[in-house]
Amino acid sequence: MFVDEFFTVFLSYSILSILMWVTVLLAMLTLVIIPYGFSKRKNGARLFALVFLLWSIFMVIATISMTGEKIIGFLLLVLCVVSIMYLLMSPVKRYFEKKPMAIVPYEILKEYTYGLYTLYSKLVRLKNGNNQIIYFFSKRKPKSGTPTALPEGFDVEVSNRSGLPYLKKKQERSTIL
Repeated sequence: MFVDEFFTVFLSYSILSILMWVTVLLAMLTLVIIPYGFSKRKNGARLFALVFLLWSIFMVIATISMTGEKIIGFLLLVLCVVSIMYLLMSPVKRYFEKKPMAIVPYEILKEYTYGLYTLYSKLVRLKNGNNQIIYFFSKRKPKSGTPTALPEGFDVEVSNRSGLPYLKKKQERSTIL
C-alpha cells in the first residue's frame, strides 16, 4: 500500500482510494468481531466473516486484473473460497445455533423408576423465552430427555383415568399456634 505511489492514492479522493479505505476498515473490524463472535457463538460474526470473505474475493479479482500477479492472487482466491465453503457447512451452522443448556447437578443424574416407568427430565424453552425443566415418565427411551432422580418436594401419584404415574408437589403442612 505504501509503495509505488499507493500512499498518495490512499490519501486522495478516488474510487480506488475509497476501495482501499473500505478494505482497511473491514480488516480492522474483522480483527475484533470475528474472534469475539466465534468464541461467543454469535451467528452475526459468521455472517460478517462471509461478507468479509466475499469482499476479499472481489478485491483479489480486482488486484489480479490490475497488477497481473496471478500466483499469489489465485492462492488467496482459493483460500477465500474454501473458507466460505467451510462457513456454509451444516456443522458450522449448528455450532452457531442458540441452544438452551442447563447445568444439572450430578446427584440428579441418578434415575428414578416407578414400576415399569422411568422418570425423565427435559429442558424446554417457553413462549416467553424462559427455560424450564419438565419431568415425565416413560416406559421406553424417549426421543429427547434424560433419565433423572426424583426432584425434591415432589411425590409420585398415579392417574386414575390413564394409570400413568405423574409428579405432584408435596403439600406443606401449616401449623396454627
